[in-house]
Amino acid sequence: MISNPSEWTTMSVLSAFTWGVSILVSLFIVTLSWLRPSYPGWRGWAVGQTALVLGVLVGSLRTPETLLASVVIGNTLVMVGSTLCLGAFQRFSGQVVNSWVSRLAWGICASIVVALILLTTVWDNIALRFVLVSGYTSTLLLMLINLIAGQMRRHPALRLAYGLNLGVLLGGVLLTLPRSHMMVSASAHLGFTLNGPNVLLHSAALLLSVGGSFAFWLLHDDRRRQEMQHLYDELLVQTTLDPLTTLLNRRGLSQAYEVWQGQAADAALLLLDINEFKGINDQHGHAEGDRCLVRLAGTLRTIAQPGDLVSRVGGDEFVLLLIGAEEQVVAQIKGLEGLLAKGQQGVLGFTVSLGKTRVRAGEDLAQAMNRADQGMYSAKARGMHVQHPRMRSAF
Repeated sequence: MISNPSEWTTMSVLSAFTWGVSILVSLFIVTLSWLRPSYPGWRGWAVGQTALVLGVLVGSLRTPETLLASVVIGNTLVMVGSTLCLGAFQRFSGQVVNSWVSRLAWGICASIVVALILLTTVWDNIALRFVLVSGYTSTLLLMLINLIAGQMRRHPALRLAYGLNLGVLLGGVLLTLPRSHMMVSASAHLGFTLNGPNVLLHSAALLLSVGGSFAFWLLHDDRRRQEMQHLYDELLVQTTLDPLTTLLNRRGLSQAYEVWQGQAADAALLLLDINEFKGINDQHGHAEGDRCLVRLAGTLRTIAQPGDLVSRVGGDEFVLLLIGAEEQVVAQIKGLEGLLAKGQQGVLGFTVSLGKTRVRAGEDLAQAMNRADQGMYSAKARGMHVQHPRMRSAF
């Protein structure tokens, strides 16, 4: 019962504003979720949040005349919305929702609704009503907090968005606590009175409606951006790395070479290929040929220093760009030639031809590779592979 008409008017305006905003936001997100399907749980969350917010607002209309409808409908919507929101977050996070547990939750929810009707019409016990509803929703809240905390640990890139959703939810719950305490300790006629608890309750409805919509949308958008970045990284790897040796491929070498050109320093470019590689494939099979390529790639990795470029440019041809100081480059080349020249067939079990040239910053990669290629094939024509002593001169 309202003793002050101005308070009743103010309360009515506040209620109308909250209802109007919440309904518009709910219509928007539900329509959006049906017209633009997204990740699993998107539609369930939209319906669940709508039910949750409407349940809070229906509860705010509690007067002696509307007690039964406010208690039963309001609390039912809150419980249904909470159940749907938890299920939505579970599906969004990729958790398998056990059908038996889901049926049990809905069964408990239905049982509480029946109890609410009895505790309002037959035996008016507001404290027991509060215990039943708060016990059910608190259990779901704890499950949701545990779920979100786990997802924040597993997905650091989504931590902010998950945290925002959790903050909105906890903020909404905290804002409703003064109203719940008031309704348990006072008479039902205070349900539509202009006071602090009721103002906080309407603030909770707006926070859950507007803030919840933004937070869940942000979570979806962050996940989409994360997956797009992951896809981009995968495509970048596929387009710049050789799948067999995981060295740079020709495209990757060209891109890395362009970056190196900006350093304005000279480098040594080595071009290598496996001698009689076709014969290896013909006599021993392509699997053995692949193993030869992988062994040579591993050897080049051991020689390369941080910043050097190692690439398989095609077939059995490899490029090694050494960008360190001249003394270091000379030592690297000698070390490589020493490894490949050890024994009749080298430590790899096959021989390798090598051509090398000096590269100046700004020089075209194709021109440098052409010089190294000419040197390598000149050595092949003279029968001089890297194990020959004459190929061990300093760079």
